[in-house]
Amino acid sequence: MRHRKAAAAAAASVLMMFSACAAVMGGISSSITTQEFETGYSSVYAETIAFKGIENKEYESELNLSVESDVEAAVAEFDVMAQEAAELLPEGVKSTLRITQDVKRTDGGFISFIEEHYIYTGGAHGNTSWFPRNIDTLSAEPHALALSELFSDKGYRETINRLIDEEAAEDPEKYSELWAEPHITEENENNYYITDEDLVIFFPPYTLSYYAKGFIEFNIKLTEIEGMLRDEYKRIASAD
Repeated sequence: MRHRKAAAAAAASVLMMFSACAAVMGGISSSITTQEFETGYSSVYAETIAFKGIENKEYESELNLSVESDVEAAVAEFDVMAQEAAELLPEGVKSTLRITQDVKRTDGGFISFIEEHYIYTGGAHGNTSWFPRNIDTLSAEPHALALSELFSDKGYRETINRLIDEEAAEDPEKYSELWAEPHITEENENNYYITDEDLVIFFPPYTLSYYAKGFIEFNIKLTEIEGMLRDEYKRIASAD
């Protein structure tokens, strides 16, 4: 990996910029550092997020290092892809990588954020992927939570799918032209994030509809599922 990063740095043209911005939500602060550069065959913009104010300082360091490592690995992997694609792209067209960080929630002892990767290496359009992390920072052993860990009721999937169906029925125009039922399963249920008010289930482009539809999201009020949550997570539905 060091060799790849060195190759990318050597090929980079004049623009190499680092900047940072910070935000505070719910007692936990986050700062964004951006890296932006161009090579003869690619354009890269990558944000790395770091959190401060988590009670468990060891985990805070572990989380920040994990995000940094993931972004570095994504940039290195993209550089290899971009070099391979350079021979196939029209003259003047470069491969593109854009990584952004979107914080959805940092209160009630809960962090929820999405790292978005947009990659273009040729074709009609690029591909966008979301990598969510939902973390109970007050846990004795903080970690990225699977959706199932939030619930004490084993029938949570059935309830969430019913609420998704109800939302789709209430806005048929928004949820038109779906290829399949927008239901969570064991395979896709961890495509979620949490805001101050909602549990949001999302489906990536092409899984339910054509690319132009983008990510299809369903917002489920936390108050509607509060009774199904484990006792230690009921606070996420009632936090101010």
